[in-house]
Amino acid sequence: MQAFSNAYAIAQAQDQYVASLRQHGSNGGIHLAVSPACGSLSGNASDVNAGIDVKRVKTIVAFGDSYTDGGRDDGGPLAPPVVVPPDAEAGGRSTNGKVWVENLADDIGAALMDYAQSGACTDLRLWPSNYKKVDFIGQMATFLSQGNDLDSESTLYVIFFGINDFGDSRTDGEANLQAAAQVILSQIRILASPPTNARSFLLADVYGLGTHTPAGDAFVQTIYSGLYDFHRSVNSTDRRGRKGPKLNVAFAQFSRIWDGVLGPDPGYEAFGYVTTDACIVDCSIKFCSTEGMCDDPEHYFYYIPNHPSKEGMRIMADYVEEVLEQCVET
Repeated sequence: MQAFSNAYAIAQAQDQYVASLRQHGSNGGIHLAVSPACGSLSGNASDVNAGIDVKRVKTIVAFGDSYTDGGRDDGGPLAPPVVVPPDAEAGGRSTNGKVWVENLADDIGAALMDYAQSGACTDLRLWPSNYKKVDFIGQMATFLSQGNDLDSESTLYVIFFGINDFGDSRTDGEANLQAAAQVILSQIRILASPPTNARSFLLADVYGLGTHTPAGDAFVQTIYSGLYDFHRSVNSTDRRGRKGPKLNVAFAQFSRIWDGVLGPDPGYEAFGYVTTDACIVDCSIKFCSTEGMCDDPEHYFYYIPNHPSKEGMRIMADYVEEVLEQCVET
């Protein structure tokens, strides 16, 4: 028994050491300085994991915008995450390395099928000002047209929208933010229905990149409350109140990181950053150049305007993993 206890203690120490290396030594000194704010699905939006067991996840299917876009939007193998000057984007990514969902997939040993697209909103019909003309609806059409035969029990569907919807609402008005939230919920219902029969969903949010508004917060709360219903088998495949399958759901508030970095508590220096500026400012809608970039990109919060460096993407994955581990709702 004593030998078993010692072996267990050693294994625990090794795990903590590896985690420490991942968050500190191997990430340019950039590390999380905030922890998840765990809560209940039945309450206000918070960090929560209701039913997702990462040890069972073998495949991640990801939908989203530039924060989740690995440079290819058809679910196929991604290009190496390498910057080739003068193009500042690593293999088509809006950062200088892997995006957060790639790190998550690597950490749990899952294959990644990425459909995210830079500039994507939930539904273009809601936002005429959207400049990239890509949305969740289109990503779903691509995914569904492929007829993928994925195991419901070992596939995690990641959905991360809101940044561009909120940005577009500044031009088009806030009235459609609630409709945007309903688009996300409706697409989850489609995924949970035949033929996909998805059962596990991870949603993330940082709609205002450190800015909070009543309409934006209400957008998040509508999604969160919908997840509560889905986890109770309510409206999980239609909106008519019929009992459907119970969905495993998790929600991660990336706003905790943005508020911590951009605000005074604890502030960017606590994370290891030297500035909240962007390393690269020579950017257009179509191209970002390495010309004139900073000498220390790993310690700039943003790599290109409003997009984290690969180190920031790394701690986003760390945050999600902490949510999945620490915020388990029983």
